[in-house]
Amino acid sequence: TLALEGEDGPLSLGPVGVASDHAGAWYVATKDSLLHVSAAGRVRRVAALPASEVNSIAASPDGSAVYVADYSNSKIRRVEVATGVVTT
Repeated sequence: TLALEGEDGPLSLGPVGVASDHAGAWYVATKDSLLHVSAAGRVRRVAALPASEVNSIAASPDGSAVYVADYSNSKIRRVEVATGVVTT
């Protein structure tokens, strides 16, 4: 279980995927969300991941997107970090 301080208070999560970028930020996929954790420890929700069974994630080299492996739907999803737009 991962304990983080979020915009709405403390979060306690069972993460299913974790990735980092070159700026020192971390991305954490939970069963229904993709979260961004800044190098300072601030947490924000980047996108909802409804009806997904995430088994791994990876940040793009430039940090603009996170790729999510959705096992249950046999899809690779691209999440734009700045906007939260999810494409397949």
